[in-house]
Amino acid sequence: MLSGRRIETAFDLLGRKENDVTFSMGWALAASPRFLSRFLREVFASEVGAPVGISLQASGADHGYTDIEVSTENAHLIVEAKRGWVLPTEKQLSRYAGRFTAGLQGRLLAVTECSPVYASLHLSKSVRDVKVQHRSWQQVETDVANALAGGGTHEKRLLRDFRRYLRGVMTMQDVTSNWTYVVSVGGTPAGWDISFRDVILKYGKYFHAYGRGGGWPKTPPTYIAFRWDGRLRQIHHVDTYEIVEDLHPLFPEIPSTGHTDIVYTLGPPMVPDHVVVNGANYRASRFWVALDLLLTCSTIKEAHERTKLRQHGTLAEPA
Repeated sequence: MLSGRRIETAFDLLGRKENDVTFSMGWALAASPRFLSRFLREVFASEVGAPVGISLQASGADHGYTDIEVSTENAHLIVEAKRGWVLPTEKQLSRYAGRFTAGLQGRLLAVTECSPVYASLHLSKSVRDVKVQHRSWQQVETDVANALAGGGTHEKRLLRDFRRYLRGVMTMQDVTSNWTYVVSVGGTPAGWDISFRDVILKYGKYFHAYGRGGGWPKTPPTYIAFRWDGRLRQIHHVDTYEIVEDLHPLFPEIPSTGHTDIVYTLGPPMVPDHVVVNGANYRASRFWVALDLLLTCSTIKEAHERTKLRQHGTLAEPA
């Protein structure tokens, strides 16, 4: 344990912030020839010669710091890594485009949580004549898994640990949190052939706006609770999530929106063994409540207030 946080691998000693993940990936590339070879082959789709060096947080005349730079005999790769569904901007990538040497294959690679489809819609294809590519953390994890099929004992141990570490950071969720996001499920919006409630009951999913304000969570909750008709109805673990540009392909009853939304796939419902009424006129309010209090209190109001007391009078969105 480190300050109360469980340490599963040596990589966990760094932590799980964006720089921690980047440094861990850089070390894994440097320490595993098989992973490095597989990774470069996926990016360049050709042989790029023997590796020359790997740099982390390298500075340049552009006054920027790259996350990872990989140099080989014939190629130069700059990796910009992000946690979550966040893509580097064209301005940021353009700053690094001047670092490439003429005669070498140059690539700018974004590694993010985004799906390949989402990245293809929102990431520039090239910047200042340098090709820009994208790989998701899930694809990187696959590279690691493929590299495990061979190599020595030490290399395999390192790759297994890095793979385990990656699986813990590939989601923005804090899987150790018992914070629950409580939402009110209303009726059927104009033009829809399905209600929000039936989206949950029929599809086992829930969605809300992403990146468009409105006070919605910036990261997926671990648990989400639904209330309607004056009381708590069910609580679900958020098993997976995806960010989509259009809801219609997932929910035919909803017209094409042209909005970006985050869609949660819900685990089996948990229902308290007693009735939990609102206890207050919350209307459409959304707020965070500790899961154990939501399951044991007689009203949502009581659970809400006791959660705030537990947080020394401040209810904040979990970091």
